[in-house]
Amino acid sequence: MKKGIVVFVICICVFFIYSGCENKKQTVKEDGLVTMSAAPAEDNGATLVYTIVNKTKKDIVIGEEYSLQVLQDKSFVDVPLLSGAEAFNLLGRDILSGNEYSGRVNIKKNYGDLEAGHYRIVKEYTNKEEGSQKKGNASKETVSAEFDLP
Repeated sequence: MKKGIVVFVICICVFFIYSGCENKKQTVKEDGLVTMSAAPAEDNGATLVYTIVNKTKKDIVIGEEYSLQVLQDKSFVDVPLLSGAEAFNLLGRDILSGNEYSGRVNIKKNYGDLEAGHYRIVKEYTNKEEGSQKKGNASKETVSAEFDLP
């Protein structure tokens, strides 16, 4: 009887330990995922190519704006924009349910020459239905992708 209880307690502990070890890099929605991948283009890291995949049941809207973060001392910190950085266009791009969108951003233009390291691009998106009904009050989610600059 005691062996059975000990085995049961160990199994429960293992279950809780492993259930807390999930990857938090993706934004998880109730009905699917919005994921993002990114890689430097072949121009010495001046341009970044990214792809956002909408696996939710809703259409989403993204803009051109993004932020860049660098890994320092085991946590990501914002990379400051250059003082003369260009403004982002206020264009919205729809990514329909089940589709993806690929884009390019010139990170050198907004952030200058970056040192080698581990970076993350972060973009906001909204659910299309919520955004059109609430006009500015739509809940914003973020999606990010990590990449390395040599």
